[in-house]
Amino acid sequence: MGGGTETPVRRPRAREIGIEIGDLLTPGPLNAITDVPRIKVGMTEKFSGNVSSSDEEERKKIVRAGVTLIGTDDIEKVPLFAGVGILQGSGELTGSHFMQECGQLTGYIAITGTSQVGCAYNGITKLHPLQLSLPVVGETFDRMTHPLAPEPIGKEDVRVAFENMTSGRLREGNVGGGASMVSFGLKGGTGTASRLVPSTNGKDFVVGVLVQANHGVPYDLTISGIPVGKVLDSEGYTKPWFPTHDSKIHQPKDGDGSIIVIVATDAPLLPHQCSAVARRAGVGISRGGGGTGFFSGDIFLCFSTAAPITPPQSPPLESRKVLEPVSTYTIEATNNETLDVIFRAAADATEEAILNALFAAEELEGYTGRKWRSLPVERVKEILKEAKRI
Repeated sequence: MGGGTETPVRRPRAREIGIEIGDLLTPGPLNAITDVPRIKVGMTEKFSGNVSSSDEEERKKIVRAGVTLIGTDDIEKVPLFAGVGILQGSGELTGSHFMQECGQLTGYIAITGTSQVGCAYNGITKLHPLQLSLPVVGETFDRMTHPLAPEPIGKEDVRVAFENMTSGRLREGNVGGGASMVSFGLKGGTGTASRLVPSTNGKDFVVGVLVQANHGVPYDLTISGIPVGKVLDSEGYTKPWFPTHDSKIHQPKDGDGSIIVIVATDAPLLPHQCSAVARRAGVGISRGGGGTGFFSGDIFLCFSTAAPITPPQSPPLESRKVLEPVSTYTIEATNNETLDVIFRAAADATEEAILNALFAAEELEGYTGRKWRSLPVERVKEILKEAKRI
C-alpha cells in the first residue's frame, strides 16, 4: 500500500493478546472460516489516488475498494443448504429471494462495497458466461472511494479473487471487500474466526464465520464485556481526524454502515436451521456493541457444506414430459433440540471475527480527507488488564 522495502509489523489477532470470547468452545486450528472442510476464500483489493492532493479532480481518482469470494470448489454442482437472517435490513444481499425459495446456495458469495455490487455481480456472471445464475452479492457502505472514481472493482478483480481462493490462513483487516470499511469510528474490514462443536458421534463439527465489518458507533465498542469505546471516546481517539485535506464534503456519521456475516459449517443443517443459525450472528454483534443503527444493513447468511448421504438424481431426459416424475435423495439432519451449541458457536465466532477485523486493520484515509485510525492495541490491552479481563 505504499513505497519502501520494510516489512510491516503484523498486528496481533484478538486472541493473541489474551482476549478469549466464550469459555466453553475452542477455535479451530486456523480460527477462521477456512477451518470448515471444503471452504475456500479469495480476496483482492485496490488502493489508488493521491489523498494528499487538494485538487478535486485528483481526489476523484481515489479508490479504496475490494471484493471477497466465499464458496467451495464444487458449489455450482453440489448446491448447499442455506438460509438468511437479518437484524436490520438497510442493505443488500442479491440472490437472497431465490436462496430462501429453494433453501440452497448454488454459487459463490461475493462481498464488496455498496457502489460495487453491480460490478461484482457482473464479474461472477462472467466466470461462467453460458450458465444461468443468480449470484449472491452482499455489500457494506464504502465511504472511502470517491463516487466518481472510474470502476473501483471490475470483472478482472473478481477473477483475481477467484484465482486467489484458498482453504488456508486468511488475511484480515484492510483486505478484500473490507478494504475501506469502518467500525466504531475506527478502521474496520474483514475478519474471521471459528469454533469446534461436539457431536454425539464423537466427531467435532466446525462453525466458521467471516465478517465484513463496517458498523457501530464509537462510544458503543465493547470488548470482553468492557466498554472500551467509551474510554477511547473520552480520550478523543475516535473523534474525526483530518490530517491532510479538511474538505467541506459531507461526512457520513459513524454508525451509518453495515455488517455482512457469512457463517459456514459442516454440521448437517436444513434450510430453516441455517436461517436460525444465521440470526445468531446478531447475538455476537450485539455483545460487541453493534446492532443499534437504522442505517446499518446487518445481514447474515449461513450455509452447510454437509454432503447428502445419496446425491440428488435428475430424471432422465426421456421422462421429462408434461408431468415430471418426483425424484428423491437422502440427507442427514441435525436434531433441532441440539442446535444450542451451534447457536453459541455462531455468536462467539462472530464476536471474535469482528475484533479480528479491528485488530488487523491499519489506519487509512479516504477521499473526504478523513483518516480513520486503527484500533490502539496497546491502549486496549491496558484497559482490559485494568478490568482484569486479560
